[in-house]
Amino acid sequence: MEQIAVDGVGMQYHDSFGKVFTALNNISFVWSQGQNISIIGESGSGKSTLARLLIGLETPTKGSILWNEDNIDAWSYNVWRTKRTKIQAVFQDSYGSLNKRLSVYRNMEEALLNLTPLKKGERKQRIDELMALTGTNIALLETPVRNLSGGEQRRVSLLRALSIRPDFLILDEITSGLDLISQKAITEVLKKFHQEYKCSYMLITHDMKFAYSLSEKIYELCEGQIVKIGQLKK
Repeated sequence: MEQIAVDGVGMQYHDSFGKVFTALNNISFVWSQGQNISIIGESGSGKSTLARLLIGLETPTKGSILWNEDNIDAWSYNVWRTKRTKIQAVFQDSYGSLNKRLSVYRNMEEALLNLTPLKKGERKQRIDELMALTGTNIALLETPVRNLSGGEQRRVSLLRALSIRPDFLILDEITSGLDLISQKAITEVLKKFHQEYKCSYMLITHDMKFAYSLSEKIYELCEGQIVKIGQLKK
């Protein structure tokens, strides 16, 4: 079973005056394949910093992140590229991660083209199956990304990440700013995909209702430290 272990991780930054700011301090937990967890906390608590560390966008100041006991800090670009089929992330600013010149279909196909060995017909089949599984109107595929609402952009970014069928998926404030109908739709998409493909979610959120709806364990961050751990029955 795949497993990601965060071991004594700390992260510090220097501001423009050279003053040290601690974003994370001695964070430790294990995230196992098939397990959904949530990282909750107020803005500035270190949640998004943790997400960036887990997908290799930044390197921790101290401690380590181990993938099956292999330290990810030592991974080269090429190793990380192969791991993108295993771990994906969707951030709050979905529009910035999409190619606004392309249609929804082309955006999703680009991800499959770059990260999977699927041929053209297989890519189309994968996308069609995902649209059916998640109850998404297939007409959306031909829509230019630039014409989508904020909620639709977030949904497309999520669908694109899911199309890779990762083992682990980090979702950073994915329901933030969405209306209740859009929040419910995203929650149902995630539930269906987890049941079908056993994808493991890390929900980074301040929305307790969203966290409780999908998670087995909840870690609460405050000023860069884990201050509470909640175990939920599923």
